[in-house]
Amino acid sequence: MKNFLMSVLIAAIFVVLGAMYWYQTTFDTRIMDMNNRAGAIEEEYQSFTKNLHVLDMKFIGRAKHVQTNKDNIGQLFQDIDDFKDKHAEDLFTINTKIDSLGGVVDANNNSVNTQIDALQKTIQNLRRTVSQNNITTTTRVQKVIRDIQSIEKRLDKVELLTEDKKEKKKGLF
Repeated sequence: MKNFLMSVLIAAIFVVLGAMYWYQTTFDTRIMDMNNRAGAIEEEYQSFTKNLHVLDMKFIGRAKHVQTNKDNIGQLFQDIDDFKDKHAEDLFTINTKIDSLGGVVDANNNSVNTQIDALQKTIQNLRRTVSQNNITTTTRVQKVIRDIQSIEKRLDKVELLTEDKKEKKKGLF
């Protein structure tokens, strides 16, 4: 049994040595991967730092332009305020005239609307009058036609009577 234990112990030692060898070889590989990743990160950092420096230089170069534009915009606002102050009375006068013109336009609009309403009423009255006159005229024309027909009938009777009398007179002679 002693030999068996010794064999197990030696096998265990070889297994442990194999595990240590495997760990050591993969450890070196892991260290190399970490070094490669660290190098890539360092390159990114260097590139970022360089780009940041270039951006700072561009901003410093443009800062005077930004300041000039800021000053120009401030001056523009000052000029606008000065213009407003200078022409405030003119603007008030213009606004007053526009308001009074609006009142005149409203008054004229009301007057025109009133005249249009009156004109529409007059037109309606004229239409009614024309319709009534048309009806009255039609009635009178019909009465005149009946009267003419009646006169024509009487005239025909009178002509017949006169012809009869003429024939009687001729017959007597």
